[in-house]
Amino acid sequence: MKRWAIVLLVATGLGLVGWQSYGVPPQDTPSPDQLKLFMRQKLEHSKTVLEALSTENYQQLATSAQALSLLSLESNWNTITTPEYIEQSADFRRACQTIKSAAEEKNVDRAALGFVDLTVRCVECHKYLRRNALLPKKTR
Repeated sequence: MKRWAIVLLVATGLGLVGWQSYGVPPQDTPSPDQLKLFMRQKLEHSKTVLEALSTENYQQLATSAQALSLLSLESNWNTITTPEYIEQSADFRRACQTIKSAAEEKNVDRAALGFVDLTVRCVECHKYLRRNALLPKKTR
């Protein structure tokens, strides 16, 4: 009986460690329409970042970068829990933070480089999702 209790305890512990290593518990998969709307929001915020960069509107730049970062924490974003996807999301948030920090410092050149990095993050992540058939066909 003791042996079973130990086995159960170890298995439970390993299960918790494994679940935590993926960072985010699996979520319900959003419908294609929900995902399309969500990606449209991301695109609109990205356009606003570009506009704010072009006009050196630092307040809008910081606000839009923060909004993009917050989108990456929503459940529609975190439906995939592979280590690669989690790392891609973290890279995306770091790029958003670079833009936001540069806006607060009124450094348009650094913000522009952050936007380039952000764009590369988006392209790389979408390539990963398509390559692994994790991106629904309607958003391809």
